[in-house]
This record gives sequence, structure tokens and C-alpha cells, in this order.
Amino acid sequence: MKIAIITLPLHTNYGGLLQAFALKSTLEGMGHEVTVIDVKDKMPLPVWYKAPFIYASRALKKMLKPSSGTEVFRELKFRRELPVRAAQTQKFVERLIDPRIVKSYKDVKEGEYDAFVVGSDQVWRPRYFGKIEDAFLMFTRDWPVLRISYAASFGTDQLEYEYEMLQSCSKLMEGFDAVSVREDVAVKMCEEWFGYENASHVLDPVMLLDVQKYKELAAEAAEHPCKGKIMTYLLDPTKEKAAVVDFMTRVSGMEVAQSPKTYVVPPVQQWLADFCDADFVVTDSFHGCVLSLLLHKKFIAVGNSLRGMSRMNSLLTMFGLDDRLVQGIDPEDDGEFWLAEPDWEAVDAVLAQQREKSLEFLAEALKKEVANG
Repeated sequence: MKIAIITLPLHTNYGGLLQAFALKSTLEGMGHEVTVIDVKDKMPLPVWYKAPFIYASRALKKMLKPSSGTEVFRELKFRRELPVRAAQTQKFVERLIDPRIVKSYKDVKEGEYDAFVVGSDQVWRPRYFGKIEDAFLMFTRDWPVLRISYAASFGTDQLEYEYEMLQSCSKLMEGFDAVSVREDVAVKMCEEWFGYENASHVLDPVMLLDVQKYKELAAEAAEHPCKGKIMTYLLDPTKEKAAVVDFMTRVSGMEVAQSPKTYVVPPVQQWLADFCDADFVVTDSFHGCVLSLLLHKKFIAVGNSLRGMSRMNSLLTMFGLDDRLVQGIDPEDDGEFWLAEPDWEAVDAVLAQQREKSLEFLAEALKKEVANG
């Protein structure tokens, strides 16, 4: 079967790149011909009639609150800088994902694919996906194709859809042959917001592949700055998170790995090697938690309310490690709990069970094409 994957733009987001690679690899391992569709314009400019108001609003915010870091023309800045910043991650994309680049989803024509799989990551979060209706496969409307979502995420448990947007996406979701989401709370969100009552809760694609695959990729890395040290993977550094890192260095006696500051984002293989080499991980990232679990790394997950807490809550609760998700740490804590090894045998048992369930969802969803044929 020819399958197209619709996901977030592929640029410098490590988690986004790894989940796209993992989902493609999983589907190929099931015997399918798989293509990841990537839109060339990764940050579209505002609609022309809205642009003056958007730019004026940003300029005012920047003037009134310089510390906000607001970029008035951020889309133009992103377009200018991306080719340089993504020079290394692009090598991973080209070699291991090999996407089909299109100007827009309108370039995808009827008859090219038998099935479309939407996912994973925060592909159903309007602020992250250009025209959100395309993440619900509006461009395939009336085509005789299979429509599946795999581990699609809203990124938050708050409603971020405008009324008309919600109405159109609800109608489009009705046309899916199978829907699965990445967070437990998203199952209820599908019911309450979209009127869809049959959504399944599945694993992020990164957790579908055997951990040995990531170790093999990590072996390609040239540097190993995290060996025997604390790795910090913080998407949104704050004073509170810095205090957690300082706490861990004090109670563990370990050093924090110092990665070289570089404008060019390091290769995905280097990021994986950092996780493999580290003795402890401090992260505010969903996929940082995922890799810590897969690689059996002691870790602290620091709540990242800016990007949504439900993702990490759902993941860590599934594995009985939600007590490793914190907003901060009491400086009087002796650190004994954090330095103790989690019950990795129990974690692996849950992983095996959830992996079987998730792969079964995909297999059954893809069989529907044969049944409907």
C-alpha cells in the first residue's frame, strides 16, 4: 500500500524529526511504501489583509515589553536563518526520512496514495500547523482513500480552536477511518470538542522502534560531551529550571555536560548520543522524557506549561513515573529519590504491552482499506 504521512514541518526540532523517522520506519516494516510529505514553506507569511495588524501588534508589544523577545517580522527572519541553522539536521532528513517536498498540500493529487496517516507530535495544534484543516486531510475530501491519525496530539488540554475552525475540523474528523491520539486526555477532547467517540490512546511513534535503532544512530556521533555527566535538554530555560539543575549537581556530585554553543543545530545523531552517554537527564521536553525511558536514564522532567503539561503527564503516568514530573524542587531535599534507579523492569513491561496495542491499532486500521475495497 502507498501511504503518505502528514506531520509537522521538518526543520530543527529533534523530537519532530525522530517521530517522523520512527513512524515511517514502522509503516515500512509492516510492508508498505511510505512517503513523508513536507511543505516547502515551513512558516507561511500572514494573510495579506491581516499582516498590517499582526505586525503592528507585535511592534507595540516589543515596544511596551522589550523583555518579551517579540520578533516583528519573525516569519522573514525564520526563512532567512533556517537554511543555515538546519544544515546538520537536514542531512538526517534527507538520508533517513527522504520527504516529498510540496509547495502546498494542493500539490498532492488524487490517486497518488492509497492511505494518509496524520501524525504524530502536535500536528492538531493550530498554532503549530499552518492551515489546520489540512492536518485533518481537507485536501483529500471526496477521495477514495484511507484516512488514519496515529498519535496525533493537541499539545494541550485547553481548547485552542476558534469556533468555525472547530466546526470544520469536527466534520473532517468524521471522515477518518481510524483515529488515535498521543495523550489520554485527548481521547476525551475528541469526544467533547469534535463529537468523535472512538479515538484510541497509543504510543508516540518513537516508542514503537527498538531502542537499539537509536543506539546505532547515536554511534555515528563525533562528540561525546555527556559521558558520565548530567545532560540538560531544556527547550525553555528559566531560573526555576536552572535551580533544578544546580540541585542535581549538588546532590549527585556530577558535572553538567557543556555542549558547545553553536548557531548551527547539531546533528540528530549527536542529540541521541548525548542521551545515550548521560548518567542523568534534566528535561522539559516530551521527547526528552521518551528517550530517558527508552534508554533507562534516571531523569527529572520539569513541567513546561508554555508548551502544555498534558503531554508529559500522560506519558509519565502511563509508566508509573509521574512523580518524576516537577515544577521545582525543595532545596532541602536530600536527592535520594532522584538518584535511585526507577523500576526499569516494570517500565519495559508497560512499554511492551503498549507497543503491542499501538502496532495492533495501525495494523487493524490499515486492513480497513482491504475491507472497504
